[in-house]
Amino acid sequence: MACVINKIRSQFLWFCVLVLLISGGAMAQVEQGRFVGHIQDPTGAAVAGAAVEATNLATNIVQRAQSNGGGDFVITPVLAGNYVLTVTATGFQKATTKTIEVQVGQIVRQDVTLPIGTANTTVEVTSSAPLLATDSATSGQVISNRQLTELPVNGRGFYRLAQLTPGAALLPPTGNSLAIRPEVVNGNVISGIRGSATSFLMDGVDVSEQHQGGTFIQTSIDALQEFSVQQSPYSAEYNRGGAFFNATTKSGTNRYHGVLFEFLRNEIFDARNYFALKRQILKRNQFGGNIGGPLSIPRLYDGKDRTFFFFNFEAQRLRTGLVNNIIVPSAKQRAGDFSELSRTIYDRSNLVNGVPQPFPGNIIPASRLSPQALAILKYIPQQNTSTGTFASAPSQAIDWNQYVVRLDHQITPKHRLFARWVYVQQKEVDPNASPLLGQANLTSWGQDIAVGVISNVGNTMVNEVRAHFLPSHVRLLAFLQGPDWNSRFGVAGFSDLLRTGVGGAFPDYAWSGYTSIQGSGFDQRPKSQDRKAFEGTDNFTILKGRQAIKFGVLFRYYQWLGYDSGNFAGGFTFNGNATGNNSTNGDAYADFLLGYPSAVARSYPAANFGGEGLYKQFFVQDDYRVTDRLTLNMGLRYEYSPWLDGYKGQVGTFDPTQAKPIIVSGSGPVPDLTAQPAAPSAYQYFGKYIQTSSEAHLPLNLTYPDKLQFAPRVGLSYAMDSKTVLRAGFGMFYEPEGTSGRVNLNILPYRLAETINQTQNVTPTRTLENYFLGSALGSATSTPSLAPTRVHLRMGRNLHYSMNIQHQFSEHDVLEIGYVGNRGLHLSSSNDANVPLTPGPGAIQARRPYPLWSGITYQTQDMSNKYHSLQAKLEHRFSYGFSALVAYTWSKVMQYNQASALGGNTAYEYARAPFDVPQNFAFSGSYQLPVGRNRKYLNNTNSFVNAVIGGWQAQTILVVRSGTPYTPVVSSDRANTGVGSQRPNINPAGCTAGFERTLKTWFDKSCYKVADVYTYGQVRANTLRAGTYNQFDGSVFKNFAMPHESTLSFRAEFFNFPNTVSFNAPNATVDANAGGQVTSTSNTQRSIQFAVKYNF
Repeated sequence: MACVINKIRSQFLWFCVLVLLISGGAMAQVEQGRFVGHIQDPTGAAVAGAAVEATNLATNIVQRAQSNGGGDFVITPVLAGNYVLTVTATGFQKATTKTIEVQVGQIVRQDVTLPIGTANTTVEVTSSAPLLATDSATSGQVISNRQLTELPVNGRGFYRLAQLTPGAALLPPTGNSLAIRPEVVNGNVISGIRGSATSFLMDGVDVSEQHQGGTFIQTSIDALQEFSVQQSPYSAEYNRGGAFFNATTKSGTNRYHGVLFEFLRNEIFDARNYFALKRQILKRNQFGGNIGGPLSIPRLYDGKDRTFFFFNFEAQRLRTGLVNNIIVPSAKQRAGDFSELSRTIYDRSNLVNGVPQPFPGNIIPASRLSPQALAILKYIPQQNTSTGTFASAPSQAIDWNQYVVRLDHQITPKHRLFARWVYVQQKEVDPNASPLLGQANLTSWGQDIAVGVISNVGNTMVNEVRAHFLPSHVRLLAFLQGPDWNSRFGVAGFSDLLRTGVGGAFPDYAWSGYTSIQGSGFDQRPKSQDRKAFEGTDNFTILKGRQAIKFGVLFRYYQWLGYDSGNFAGGFTFNGNATGNNSTNGDAYADFLLGYPSAVARSYPAANFGGEGLYKQFFVQDDYRVTDRLTLNMGLRYEYSPWLDGYKGQVGTFDPTQAKPIIVSGSGPVPDLTAQPAAPSAYQYFGKYIQTSSEAHLPLNLTYPDKLQFAPRVGLSYAMDSKTVLRAGFGMFYEPEGTSGRVNLNILPYRLAETINQTQNVTPTRTLENYFLGSALGSATSTPSLAPTRVHLRMGRNLHYSMNIQHQFSEHDVLEIGYVGNRGLHLSSSNDANVPLTPGPGAIQARRPYPLWSGITYQTQDMSNKYHSLQAKLEHRFSYGFSALVAYTWSKVMQYNQASALGGNTAYEYARAPFDVPQNFAFSGSYQLPVGRNRKYLNNTNSFVNAVIGGWQAQTILVVRSGTPYTPVVSSDRANTGVGSQRPNINPAGCTAGFERTLKTWFDKSCYKVADVYTYGQVRANTLRAGTYNQFDGSVFKNFAMPHESTLSFRAEFFNFPNTVSFNAPNATVDANAGGQVTSTSNTQRSIQFAVKYNF
């Protein structure tokens, strides 16, 4: 591994040297724009050989092109910014356009008619560049620099603005889960494409995190020039899943410009969260600044018109109270008294004719209470609200620093250099929902170093080369890390699993119908993750006649290394079966007090594991302007994506047809037993079931690559008239490999883990005190779990298609409406192949297809989905002090997951996807009050009056969307198969007449009934839905003119200004006392932020 890493680093450094020595691209076309147009004389005849110049008004850098025999020209690539086009030709007057704005990734058409005359005479082109996309079928939305810096954005995270675009939904986290890292993870769903497949581009390079999705690289809003969301990108230059966030950092100009700012928030201006007992703590300071301009060294070098720099710094210091509202047992229940429970609890040790008898009065005698449970109970908080929950607002600390450095240099008029560095560092202190568990720390950092050059080869060819290095690191500590808590509680089976140098950590406990107490196993703390990506691309564009032909190659090396602790402290589950009879469940906390878990998981903590791989991609794209009205975009992409090689061979599969069914990576007969501490002892007991890939005649990484990853793209744009464009397209996109499931494999002999299920519907034989009956993990009597990969896998793919119409009403207004669809195939999922084939009585382990093992969870590619939508947007570009964007989406996304919780009956798994949002409306706008200097009214007022009435402006964002769906479940394993989250049956006759929704009963539990013992319930997935999400944010600015063209701005920003409440989904357990109860909100309470900005 080290040899490979050094080789890759060496190759990367040589690649960067080549970038600087030869031509190449500062940024890919996906990050920059393009000018296209047609030059003609007054009769409409094409003018060939006309010289076209595009001058960047901020830097005076000029890009040149020449019209071909058909009068067409292309200037590419073009940085986002403001330009003026100048056209000259022999025998014609010189033509100059008005200022033209080029947005990120935009193709701007500017046709020019040259009057007859001499070049000494200049005529201004009065027609403006249209807002219509007449040369591309790609759909998306650009968030301009004005919108980025002026719209109220909670937390100043610019990715949140994606929710203002059609087809996009930013889904908030639910429940009481803690932040694991500062990335944007899986929350941004665009046009039915899963959030983990969304790409994040910055300055044309891919900063996406391959392991779990999202990105580490989030820059300051004030460091960005523009940001776009592209949900239908039909150019073959795009890879990954088919939805993109595309951001461009600012560059320096010929004048020194900058900003200083500070944003302040304090709880005294905020409302109380709906579920909080009091107003939560909030102290947030976000501060920083930037400066950019020509890079000059007095008496040595003058960078004007040639070399430009930009530097940005932003920091946050945050102390905030989290809103925890968790479902816990009452004081009586903690003492074993369940007399107030509506259900009966039974004593399975007291049988009459084989039937469990009720505990008298629904009270467990004190003598029967488990000493281990009573010891653990001290760390479970007591109810402190009238709704039977424990509410708290512990303080969370999140501090981070962000740096951006950018350099732009024109080497020659035909060669331009680009370099950019982004660094993000964060420290976080997370409190537990249970106060006695204290807090755990998280530290992380990520950076991206990008470099590139762009070269014009003559007038018709452009070459782009770029490279970047993307490393990141995350480290998390566990809660109450150090002591051996299981030994303190008197729980056996874990003392030999303590982590070297760490000791123990607080275990995880989960109760059906109550909130879990999560100590370490919920995200396998303590853990560490180190990720590195090296990427290089070379793109070449040829302009030939009416065609712009582009082809390119991309190489990406990715490495993921880390360690985690698994369930080394134990994961204990209680489901109510131990206090039920054969027709009803009891209560999960009653099971707990008796010391009867339904399942317990344990594992050895892992040393370093991970993987690496080299990805290769090629594309060709032809943008062909067939006629003046019709443009075709045709492309083909090929991607070679080998599955990651396991670090020290830590990847494996399971083939039950072989005598040695476990196959791990290895070139010899014995796997690398130095890879993990557990490997030697595990191999001692289970080596007879293990062979290496060389013995099995399989590839070293065990999975044959999908060599047929061809991705065709086609689009058309047809100008029906000068104001209306019809666009349509189809594209195939391959999702990135879900490496999280591949490198976190529980495979012998490296990852030694097991989950033992209690036999259901009988008197329990395993207790908290000695659940594993004295059997050590890794001994001959243990039954390890496995998480193998498949040998034959196909990369997940999305088939994306759309048709829309754009109509421009005026110089500033455009309407777009159309259909957008997506079909996801072979999407990554997981499936347990070792579930008992049929429900029934008896020990679960003995009834498994492969009883030597517990769960066998394969990483599979067997999920699919379908998305259909109507998407519309109305945009008013900034004019007369006003801008607005209205977006609406009406959609439906269905998902089919063969990994069923119904024992193989997948008919009920074709259902609404968890991220289905049928109705989604977003409005954003900005308005400058038309009074005061440089405004429509009172323009000539004196300075004192202008200081009072002038310089005011207001902004707003309104988002209203449907709630997300969720699935009703039952508390226990009715089928006795070890499958969690089983479903109930529908009971229409039991529904309550005139049922009214409340926070205590969000859905009518009486419409469902628990399935009969030894059967699965048949309710379809995601049949219920959370409440509507509603968030209205606004801001007011007052701008003061300062000397030297500077401005001072005071701001007040209001998030959830009317303080409306949107609720998350309730507890979905239909047979739990707290089933149907809502305990958290999906939006924030009203909060107010004040800010001051000085622009110079």
